[in-house]
Amino acid sequence: MVGVFLVGLGVFSTLLYQRFVLSADFATYNQAWTLIGQGHLDPLDTLRGFPFVRSQLELIMWPLALVHLVVHDSIVLLWIQDGAVAATGLVTYLWVLEYLEQQQVRPSSAIVIAAAVLLVMVVDAGAWLTVGFDFHMEPIATCFLLLGARELWRGRHGRAFVFVAVVLLCGGFAAVMVIGLGVSALLAGAATRRAGLLLVAAGLAWIGMIFLLHASEGSELPHYAYLAGRTTLPAGGVVLIVKGIVSHPGRALHTIATRLPNIWKHLRGVGIVGVVSAWGFGVPVVVMAVTALDSHSNFSSSAFQNFAVLPFVLLGTVMVLVWAAEHLRWGRAAALVVGLLVLAEAVAYGCQQDPVTVRQTLSVIPAGAVAALNNTLAKTPSDAEVVATLPINGRFSGRKYCYRVVPQLDLPVHARTVVFVFSTHHLELISPAGLQRAITYVRDDLHARVLADADGVWTFLWHPPAAMSTVNVPTTAPAG
Repeated sequence: MVGVFLVGLGVFSTLLYQRFVLSADFATYNQAWTLIGQGHLDPLDTLRGFPFVRSQLELIMWPLALVHLVVHDSIVLLWIQDGAVAATGLVTYLWVLEYLEQQQVRPSSAIVIAAAVLLVMVVDAGAWLTVGFDFHMEPIATCFLLLGARELWRGRHGRAFVFVAVVLLCGGFAAVMVIGLGVSALLAGAATRRAGLLLVAAGLAWIGMIFLLHASEGSELPHYAYLAGRTTLPAGGVVLIVKGIVSHPGRALHTIATRLPNIWKHLRGVGIVGVVSAWGFGVPVVVMAVTALDSHSNFSSSAFQNFAVLPFVLLGTVMVLVWAAEHLRWGRAAALVVGLLVLAEAVAYGCQQDPVTVRQTLSVIPAGAVAALNNTLAKTPSDAEVVATLPINGRFSGRKYCYRVVPQLDLPVHARTVVFVFSTHHLELISPAGLQRAITYVRDDLHARVLADADGVWTFLWHPPAAMSTVNVPTTAPAG
């Protein structure tokens, strides 16, 4: 089943790639992966305006870029993410099998339970939504975090910390996940309590180092300024946030209350009872608390940032139900009923949500627009600068200079060839009228050559004058 799951994820990702359904997040990682793989070891993230290394210290991108030496196509990033998601399901399945064997559950029952766990992982909407939205470090971090947690549970602390070291290389949010694992280890008992303290310390230290090295440019920390009663955060912002939560807990509680529907969405298919167990508590609760407290509600609803909730709560659900079956009167009957309800909810919700997710995601860019984008990509020199609108800039970003169309922003002109890529599909930063004004300006004022005009996609090739160092593409109506 894991093999079929992996193939399904891979096919989905390949279709997303072929249809250009890749936005700003993929663009950032694609640029860094490509440039590092070409030997530019300190690449500039031109989309956000700072060196990539300062984007939460996501150092794992450097070893990942070694793949570029063999395969230059950035679809590899999506396949790596698919592998991490599928591997997370496999590790969860194997851990459940070991746990059931430890608890001396009958082999026939153990196989059924473990198979049900694997089925839940495969059909859960969170996995498909995760791979359906660009590339992110969270699925990779979750896979290695789960491996580390399993080794802790086995008593192999040395191996556990090797996996945790890989997790930390995935950046600042991964360090938050490590803190969550430390909480679980503290709750799991005396055998893992010392390791738990070390994990919490390691996560906090890594976050502190990120800020000391000024490598937090890609963090969402300003979104938490409201917890400190501020609109912006100076140096030491984390301390101010903690003080604000302690002195005015009502702010945090109110925000979490408004995020409960999003939290339920992550828990509904894996059994909310799982958070009662030690291993199902730490990572999910810490992760969901951090995303829920973000002032932008989309972070609490996004699947990729909450992907770690899925395996740990599901594992915890098995542990809670097995314990109930062994220790409570009528426990076996109750565990069977709850287990069947969890499985039914997971399958029903997944079968309802997953096909919709796949269809809607793949239909974002129509066939005619895909053909126009492929034609443009084929005609874009490797050393050209690209300026693209947000929804489709991902595949165009594997180059030294790429930018997105932003209102009232002077864009640097570095290359002697600039390609503009405009799309009406899922505009976020500019209005349709603003996009039309930008197209008119590039075509009529810059006299750029039209490369494609089809199904809401307009692309142009422009050779700027030698003396021109910036260009401002207007996306608003002129004053007066």
